[in-house]
Amino acid sequence: MFQDFKAKVLSVTKGDSSSNDNSIAKRLEIISANFKTTPTILARDLKIEGEITSTGLIEIEGNVKGTINGNSVILREGGFVEGSIIAESLSIRGKFDGSINAKHVEISSSANVLGTIEYGSLCVEDGASIDGQFKKL
Repeated sequence: MFQDFKAKVLSVTKGDSSSNDNSIAKRLEIISANFKTTPTILARDLKIEGEITSTGLIEIEGNVKGTINGNSVILREGGFVEGSIIAESLSIRGKFDGSINAKHVEISSSANVLGTIEYGSLCVEDGASIDGQFKKL
């Protein structure tokens, strides 16, 4: 990844000498837009109580009791969340108990969901266990 960054920075700075600061700033803006944040992974043996907020991807293998607010959230098999999740995109493969507010929700066959789900789009695989209320945003 560093080599890619270095190459892109070199290509930006090699512009002709008549380039003004605005064009360099625009090029740097384009480059930085291509880099995404590193995912936050909550390990299987981790237990958290409180609020988690991230603009990037949050992957949960452990236990969380509280509020999760993220751009993209994945609740992996073996993971458990009790509380609320607010996200653009949510994928549930583990156990969830609480309230969900997400534009895109995907519930896999291994999921066990209890609570309320407010969604923009919803995909549920055959075999998922769901006991709750659904409301389209």
